[in-house]
Amino acid sequence: MLAAPSIEPSERRLSEIDRFCLQTRQEAKDEAARHVRVIASTLGVFCLALLVCLGVAVWRGNALAQERDVLVQELRTERAERIEVSLAARDVEMNAAQHALDTRVRRDIVDERMLEQERRSAELERLAERIARQKLIEADCVTPRSIRIAAGL
Repeated sequence: MLAAPSIEPSERRLSEIDRFCLQTRQEAKDEAARHVRVIASTLGVFCLALLVCLGVAVWRGNALAQERDVLVQELRTERAERIEVSLAARDVEMNAAQHALDTRVRRDIVDERMLEQERRSAELERLAERIARQKLIEADCVTPRSIRIAAGL
């Protein structure tokens, strides 16, 4: 047997290929670590930008909701005022119509009474003339006036 010194694998010398593989592997690890750091920082920045955008969107949404609430309140107020105004206008129209109706009814009543008074006045006049003629006839007095009255002039 040849007595050759046995070389353990850990004690074995690294060949050029092994050293190249180790260097390449180390460089690949370093490059992969750099890529991971770049990707991680890019994702961090992207997440931060998304978070900022989300914050702006929430802020804008709240502002729009507040503005909507203000507009809804203004609309309700305007509707209530419009209803009040229309009711007041209807009340005024009703009062005017009632006043006109009352005036017309009163006018009709006054006209009726005036006509009735005129008829009564004419009737009383005829009655007075008849009584005056009867008195003249009873008195048997003839005057120019009595002649004219008797003739109907």
